[in-house]
Amino acid sequence: MLFLRPLVLLALLALTAQAAGPAAAAPQRETIRVVGSSSMFKMAASAAERFGRSAGVRTPVIESTGTGGGFKLFCGGVGFNTPDVVVASRRMASEERALCQANSVGPVPAIPIGTGGVIIVHGSSPATEAFAFTRRDLWLALAERVPVDGRLVPNPYTRWQQIGAHLPDLPILIYGPPPTSGTYDALAGMVLEPGCAEHPDVMRLLPADQLLTFCRKIREDGAFVEAGEDDDALARRVSANPRALGIVGFHVLEDVRGLEAAPVGGVMPTFSTITDGTYPLVRRLFVYVKTAHLGQIPGLSAFIRSLVSEDFIGPDGVLVDIGLVPLPDDERRAAQDVAGDLKP
Repeated sequence: MLFLRPLVLLALLALTAQAAGPAAAAPQRETIRVVGSSSMFKMAASAAERFGRSAGVRTPVIESTGTGGGFKLFCGGVGFNTPDVVVASRRMASEERALCQANSVGPVPAIPIGTGGVIIVHGSSPATEAFAFTRRDLWLALAERVPVDGRLVPNPYTRWQQIGAHLPDLPILIYGPPPTSGTYDALAGMVLEPGCAEHPDVMRLLPADQLLTFCRKIREDGAFVEAGEDDDALARRVSANPRALGIVGFHVLEDVRGLEAAPVGGVMPTFSTITDGTYPLVRRLFVYVKTAHLGQIPGLSAFIRSLVSEDFIGPDGVLVDIGLVPLPDDERRAAQDVAGDLKP
């Protein structure tokens, strides 16, 4: 019977290890994890630093993943290995919400926190001062295929003046965001689609069910360069190249020197024109919180409340200092009510 004792001991050790394993593999996380928009990274980092100093908890960790990349991580499931918050430069898309539902993420309220603009920037020089775009101009410069002589052909335009005599005689070179960026989605929805629709030949040459895919398709011949998620880094590339343009968030004008914004539709992007909506490329900025993590991650509810506090997103708040535009009073109060009512 003695030979059984080592086997019994091994079995007991195995059971003990199994029982202890999950706790050892997944300890409770004590730091809030935020992912999402590169355009909102500066805002999120500022909020995290302020919260860490004042709340007596660890400073939240901020990861610039792009809005699309942030939603993918956020909707990957519930648990300490998934993010708690997404900062987003657009609303969650239907397929992203479906991913959240498929992974039992639970309610994920969208809380608006401010307004931003998508702008076209260039270096300051006499040649580039002539830039003034319509959305149709921008679509003709960016599109993979365009109408020429009654046919849809690969984009032949290599210089701006080929698109319109009102544009400078410079090569077309545009640094822009990758598809995972909320700025890219804004570009597609606010520039490519309406700019394409303004061209009468497109409506005539394509059936309605093909328009959306056609209008959003960007050329891949080098005229458009995916320059990464970081708006500031993209803008610095533009400032170093006097012939280049960049598609970035409005806040970049506060961060990078030597840049100017071009008017779109005859309207310059300014604090006032973005506030009143006369500038055509305006977007709402959102925070999404994983309610399943409320009560599990220390300080999460308080962090969300701090993000929508008056001293952060109000007319005299931090948001203004970093180049973003406050919500109207009624929308701001509604956002604060949502944040105050959050429950696990």
